[in-house]
Amino acid sequence: MGSLGHDEVEYVHYHAGGKRGSRPVLRGAAAKKTFESIPVIDISSIFSCSLEDRKKVASEVGQACCEVGFFYAENHNIPDEVIDQTFAAVKKFFELSHEEKMEVHIHKSKALRGYEPLFETKMEGAGKGDMKEAFTMGDDATEPESQAPSGVKSTAIARSNCWPSAYPEFRPIMYRYFHAVMALSKKLMQIFALALDLPENYFDEATSFPMGGVRILHYPPQPAPGGADIGLGAHTDYDFFTLVLQESVEALQVLNANGIWIDAPPRPRSYVVNIGDFLSRITNDKFKSTVHRVVNKSGKERYSMPFFFSPNREATLATVPTCIEEDSKYEEVNAGEYFRERLIAARYQHPAAKEARAMQVAATA
Repeated sequence: MGSLGHDEVEYVHYHAGGKRGSRPVLRGAAAKKTFESIPVIDISSIFSCSLEDRKKVASEVGQACCEVGFFYAENHNIPDEVIDQTFAAVKKFFELSHEEKMEVHIHKSKALRGYEPLFETKMEGAGKGDMKEAFTMGDDATEPESQAPSGVKSTAIARSNCWPSAYPEFRPIMYRYFHAVMALSKKLMQIFALALDLPENYFDEATSFPMGGVRILHYPPQPAPGGADIGLGAHTDYDFFTLVLQESVEALQVLNANGIWIDAPPRPRSYVVNIGDFLSRITNDKFKSTVHRVVNKSGKERYSMPFFFSPNREATLATVPTCIEEDSKYEEVNAGEYFRERLIAARYQHPAAKEARAMQVAATA
């Protein structure tokens, strides 16, 4: 009981939309109507020649995006061979020595690509930071494997990706997976357009060379489940959407409106798809960008591969016409600038983040 004789309210704290937030935990009569599981959608018909078949999937996707912000996408078209080979490469990368991985440390990259050791990020205020190590690669117009349009190549000013010299086979394997999941993501973007009552190709121009990235993650077992350390703190993503490929260890959790964590365990041949802040923003929050976290209580090593899909860097994030009622909640912003702002905010130790904070201080002095 509290000091005034009332029950103390329990809160869940998180990072959402680039800001810290909290939510009361509601149970019993106080509980709201909200989701208690993650919807499962068979997406095989997105490859159908029939528009009506694709619209049926879009209807299911739209409902999941409005009510939950997460869904399982079953029966995608990425071959098991590609997935298995990529996970094997992921494990081999994380088995490299600390020195070999630190060769491509994220602090050496202005684009914030490369390796992040344990506790490099800190999504929640408590503890030492996020108990995971990661490596990120993505769109890089200077690399021929990216297959960038000629106009994009001519404007490239510096390389983005960083590759470990001790593991030369890693780069082609990661690019093979990158292109497979990029193609799937572009197809899903068309399904999102249909779900918003827009032409199927509405987002095609804005995603001709999108900001896309594969982030491979290794979560060691947490030594003290329920303690201060957490695999990845509670947050929302800041892309259009994320495709999360989990291997076999359960750890992903999604926060519902009652402040209750809902498990999103791995499912065979499935991606976990979640809406990011960009897509929530341009739909006037019709599509929900939902808070989630990773807590590895399994006692096992966990590996996962989220793929983040966002618009072209030069694109404008503006509310789509079917989601404007009287007015839009959000101003138009440049996608690339907003993306970088959100990216460095979560990496408080990175030189770019320190530079940004110094500029803020100077501006207010």
